[in-house]
Amino acid sequence: MTSAPDRYQDLASLPFADGYPTDETARTLEDELFFQRAVQVYLWTLPTVNACAMRDGLGAALGHGYQVMAVFEQRLKPRTLITTPNCDVIYGMAFADLSLTGPLVVEAPPGIQGLVDDFWHRPLTGPVIDGRQFLGDIGLPGPDRGKGGRYLIVPDDAEPEHEGEWDDFFVYRSRTDNIYFLLRGFFTSVDDLSPGVAAIEGIQLHPLHGDAEPMHFAHASDTPADALYPRDGAFFDALDAFVQADRVDQTDPYMHGVLTSLGIRKGRPFAPTPRQRELLDLAAQTGWKAAKTLAARFDREQDALWWADRHWVAHVKTAQDDFWHTMLDEEFRDRATGHTDVNAKAHMFVNHYSMSTGMISSIVGVGAKYAGAYRDHDGDLLTGEHTYRIDLPADPPARLFWSLTLYDAETAAQVDAQGQTYSSLNGMDDIALNSDESITLHIGPERPAGAENWIRTVPGRGWFALIRWYGPEQAFFDRRYKPGDFIKTASNHSNA
Repeated sequence: MTSAPDRYQDLASLPFADGYPTDETARTLEDELFFQRAVQVYLWTLPTVNACAMRDGLGAALGHGYQVMAVFEQRLKPRTLITTPNCDVIYGMAFADLSLTGPLVVEAPPGIQGLVDDFWHRPLTGPVIDGRQFLGDIGLPGPDRGKGGRYLIVPDDAEPEHEGEWDDFFVYRSRTDNIYFLLRGFFTSVDDLSPGVAAIEGIQLHPLHGDAEPMHFAHASDTPADALYPRDGAFFDALDAFVQADRVDQTDPYMHGVLTSLGIRKGRPFAPTPRQRELLDLAAQTGWKAAKTLAARFDREQDALWWADRHWVAHVKTAQDDFWHTMLDEEFRDRATGHTDVNAKAHMFVNHYSMSTGMISSIVGVGAKYAGAYRDHDGDLLTGEHTYRIDLPADPPARLFWSLTLYDAETAAQVDAQGQTYSSLNGMDDIALNSDESITLHIGPERPAGAENWIRTVPGRGWFALIRWYGPEQAFFDRRYKPGDFIKTASNHSNA
């Protein structure tokens, strides 16, 4: 039996003459090396280009500048294309460039839960208070504890101009000039979103020195916007634009060297040859598919499952007998070795964004916990033509609220099903309870007979889910609460 051709064997077998590559071998391996490096750069810089895409996509629709806060005043709807948005809070998003503003003051109102990241999706380094290091968080999980407070955002190497100048602030330091804010405002009834809107619109951003632009709270729920990163060669153009505009980053010098080998370096024009442009386009397509493959199979990763007998995955990984500690830190580094978990990081930023301590901390009633699912109880990928049910035990362990949200497998934006405003259900909705107060949710293209809690899907499109517990309670950390898997109850097509 003749085996199929193996491109890797072909590469390894390329001819050398007298210890040197032939001209044809050299051309083949140079292309291969350029392509491989471009794929790795795509995976490595997904966080950055993701941040640039959000800034540019929302900016094109709503306006640019530190003073422009996108407010999703009617919750975030599928017309906003952005990865895994939370459509059960009021979102506020803003972007700033410290090279233009200088030190930036944040007047945070009471009652918000927010974070500030740099453009590598690294949480800004905040103060140490009572032995606790704050990273990125402002508001409820931050040093102001949700009471409101004054923050100052500065470059990581900045110092006050005079003694005491920064004493009245919680000082946060950024390793990039570009930063972004993600704020969440809460409400207690889906019929009255005004408390969440008021919380977001209570924030003020202004330079520490000089004149300030008035805040513009741009209502965004009904404004279409494409804030998704490219998955073709345009990815590398966006990356070069960021490198040229921001400071030289000192982190990960080897990978910055790989970036330079592709022709992207601050102060130099990015001018790929036609062949290199072709390879960059193919590399971006391949890198995107590789990251999506890591995500779809993330349940096979070591320490990725929340529970051994479920398919729910943890983005930053966790030991199944200890929900109090994540295996990875806020930069997706293994806590034991300090090495980056490259699979977990690629999974995170191909389908999600943002990071702070509040997203992974284990303090009862503070921050949030997330569980993601790509597969049903039988291990099959979740798709829109099938109907599923999922059972949640009584009393979901969330002080603020819980929600289940569906996302399109390709875009990671909300499932956009005809006649459906949000692809989610949450504890503030009119949820029908079972006799034992457990909850059954139905997922599928048509409402099953008698089903009260239902989210519509789109036949022919895959989807994945996130459960969120905001203000997770003791029952979560003690592992006393465990959601069910998605169980297929009806099939219109085979799930190959």
